[in-house]
Amino acid sequence: MTNLPLQYTEILDSLRHSYALQYIHWLQYELFTWQWWVLLGLLIIPWLVWWKLVDRTRTGIILAYGFYIIFVVTLMDATGSVLQNWIYPITLLPVFPFTIGLDWGILVVMHMLIFQHFTRWKEFLIAEFSAATFMAFIGEPLAEWMGIYFVLHWYHYWSFPIYLMIAVIGKWLIESIVYHR
Repeated sequence: MTNLPLQYTEILDSLRHSYALQYIHWLQYELFTWQWWVLLGLLIIPWLVWWKLVDRTRTGIILAYGFYIIFVVTLMDATGSVLQNWIYPITLLPVFPFTIGLDWGILVVMHMLIFQHFTRWKEFLIAEFSAATFMAFIGEPLAEWMGIYFVLHWYHYWSFPIYLMIAVIGKWLIESIVYHR
């Protein structure tokens, strides 16, 4: 560590200080609040519902689609957080700048259930259009109202085409790989 340039050492010190403050804030103001419990429920309950509803004959392809959704949404959410487009004042764990309760729970399960139940493209597009509309114009404002999401430099209508694009690319990609189209 002594061979690092001085500027990078200063950056590491600032990051260490920032993470310490973030952890203290999480312990004092986030952990076990009602919003924290809501996020925990939004992570666990959808997976329990999914387990009851999943088509066991297609579990592999549905999970592959779900893992794609988790990967892309996590990447995009972390990027948006780092770019300070939005913040999550309440997080389940202090080590993530995004909310796994939303990204890895309700969001991915909703997409997987749509993928499972709407196999034809036209039906899939209609269902995902409806889901994107709900997420961008009801889900995000609701998350803001609850205090678990705060927009800094973002508009909800920007999210709509992104939600739709993630789902469409995922369906095309997974089906291309699985069915060799």
